[in-house]
Amino acid sequence: MLVAWWVNALALAFGVVLGVRALLDPRWAAKFVRLKADEQGGGFAEFRATYGGVFAGAHVAALALSLKYVTSGSPVIGVCATGAAAVLAAAWGGAAFGRALSYWRDDTRTPFNRLSMGVEAAMALAIGVPWLLWALSKP
Repeated sequence: MLVAWWVNALALAFGVVLGVRALLDPRWAAKFVRLKADEQGGGFAEFRATYGGVFAGAHVAALALSLKYVTSGSPVIGVCATGAAAVLAAAWGGAAFGRALSYWRDDTRTPFNRLSMGVEAAMALAIGVPWLLWALSKP
């Protein structure tokens, strides 16, 4: 089970890196997600806020809980960390599902979308592995 938590922590750290990068460099975030800021002047603020702040904040919180659980073993922290992992895994899984739906409905069969869908699904599994193991271990 400890290995599952370290896989979770590594995936969460990757999410933190993506968020911090978007906070610091909204042009990179725009290019990464293949969108562009509008002409109204608030576009880069939106990239910093959503692809940066929300992404970094959520992953930092879940990572802190996971690392606290791994280092202290507190059952209460473990429950919180498992819940945080489940929520972020569902978010990444939802992103992969949305991309798959677009792949099917919008005919977006591009290498970028295939790679992105794979990364999103892998992140969902890597972050969610502690929750999945917990859920499967219960009678």
